[in-house]
Amino acid sequence: MKKFLRYLAWSVAAIVVLAVGASFVLARMAASRYETEWTVHNADFPIPFPLAGNELAASTQPEADALEAAIRRGQHLVDSRVGCKGCHGGDLGGAAIVDVALVGHWIAPNLTAGAGSVVEGYTANDWDRAVRHGVRRNGQTSSMPSQDFLNLSDHELSDIVTYIRSMPAVDRDLGPVRFGPVFNYLVATDPNLMIAFKLDHNKPHAVEPPIAAPGAELGAHIAQVCSGCHGANFSGGKLAGDPNMPIVANLTPHESGLRDWTEEDFIRALREGKRKDGTDISPMMPWRAYAQMTDTEIRALWAYLETIPAVEKGAR
Repeated sequence: MKKFLRYLAWSVAAIVVLAVGASFVLARMAASRYETEWTVHNADFPIPFPLAGNELAASTQPEADALEAAIRRGQHLVDSRVGCKGCHGGDLGGAAIVDVALVGHWIAPNLTAGAGSVVEGYTANDWDRAVRHGVRRNGQTSSMPSQDFLNLSDHELSDIVTYIRSMPAVDRDLGPVRFGPVFNYLVATDPNLMIAFKLDHNKPHAVEPPIAAPGAELGAHIAQVCSGCHGANFSGGKLAGDPNMPIVANLTPHESGLRDWTEEDFIRALREGKRKDGTDISPMMPWRAYAQMTDTEIRALWAYLETIPAVEKGAR
């Protein structure tokens, strides 16, 4: 019996040592990826964009009118298509996305001018790297889902920043991101969870978005924000790393997707949160935000989805 207990004690001790060693290795691997420094092209654009053409000719106070127009456009983008408030909070003062000891402390930081802000002194180039490249101001990896925003034009990003700067200052310091054992394991074993590893950091950005017309060109531009959940080919399926997330819908014209849908069905889904069969769409799908898109934007998105290849659900 004593021999067995000694053997059991040594076995437990060995398991503990191995577990501690593995945790240390995973923590260092995850930290190395989070601290990776990136070389990103330099971006420069005005904040806000000045008036031009007929708007400039008709204005008696061009700077004030340009600011007002940029705030209005930026609010529309934030509230409908870009979804900043879904993570950063309705006041953009930041929010904790995950705060569980074994998982980690993952935050969407304070974007206002209040205490705890991470954007104090940000230039256009800093905003470009943070939003479109998933790179922090110090050049290291961030957890920003920038694959959704890489194709934002300079003008759109400028409008978004102008609107954010117009928001009331919120004093909220959520502290730094901290990885727990679960985050360490996920990041160490799949570096692509940090979006910066997947992006082309020298890809040029368009200055202006496509013309606001209900066609596939504008739709393709809008659809970029869908790729984070629905995948690069929009076939949906199970999201990796989060067992609590529902199965994501297939947006392609496949029989497991939207093949039998009409434009009216699609509009109803985004406006009312109802599928073709009348069942409710999960609130995890931010349809209430997308419902604020204009008719032109929704019709353009549908026009684009009709042009993409039909792919079986989950073939991400």
